[in-house]
Amino acid sequence: MGLRILSEQERQKKIDDKYSAIIAQLNGVSKKFKSSKAPSLEDINLEVYQEDFLSILGSSGCGKTTLLKMMCGLIKPTSGKINWPTSNFQNSVENPANLSFVFQEPNLLPWMNVYDNIKLPLKIYKENSYKADEEIYDIINLVGLKGFEEYYPRQLSGGMSMRVSIARALVTQPKVLLMDEPFSALDETRRFDLSQEILKIKKQKKLTVIYVTHSIYESVFLSNRIYVMQSNPGKVFEEFDFSNQEKLENYRFTPQFFEQTKIVSDCLKRAQNDQ
Repeated sequence: MGLRILSEQERQKKIDDKYSAIIAQLNGVSKKFKSSKAPSLEDINLEVYQEDFLSILGSSGCGKTTLLKMMCGLIKPTSGKINWPTSNFQNSVENPANLSFVFQEPNLLPWMNVYDNIKLPLKIYKENSYKADEEIYDIINLVGLKGFEEYYPRQLSGGMSMRVSIARALVTQPKVLLMDEPFSALDETRRFDLSQEILKIKKQKKLTVIYVTHSIYESVFLSNRIYVMQSNPGKVFEEFDFSNQEKLENYRFTPQFFEQTKIVSDCLKRAQNDQ
């Protein structure tokens, strides 16, 4: 089976059927900043299921980053509720080790080498030093940084810097990885390579990933579910579900991929025209 647009009835049935697997649920979430006359986000309803790769897709200014920051507690919603059901997942805002955030920029500390940049969160959480070293080297191998431990940020390419940022996010063994357009500044080749790496890491670590992007190709390739956003104010326009589709290694080069990319692209155009 391929891509499906979920109706409201199908969405509610899925919630009922898979409630035990929900790790985050947003109900009627809105955000209005004091400096703005109109809300940035309005009446957002969505669910995140265990081991989802969920993409939030939309044009610039639709509130994707604001939504991600609310989910991890960096900013508070004006109204509505963000729930992390305790039966499945301890409250993430109260227990930040459950969550890790990868920003658009790597934000590496220039006076620290690769190893120390990755180790930084463990210092903050005061992890046992021996345990920390073991975890760091495991992560370094996982993201392809072996041999670069002593390099400084100025010696790294954009792609390698982003690998360090991802490694730093993974070193605390999070359950949920939030990613805010992490590959937007990279060329197409590096984006492709890192996209493949993220899928491998997700599978190996059994992560749930919430991924913000404006790239239709990226969202279709990476995700098992996509929420398409519209702007002014930011709202969920459509939900796509790929959960029953097997994505083989060469999926990006198949007619099915291009067909599904066109469907999502057409939906995004409708969302933009419906503002």
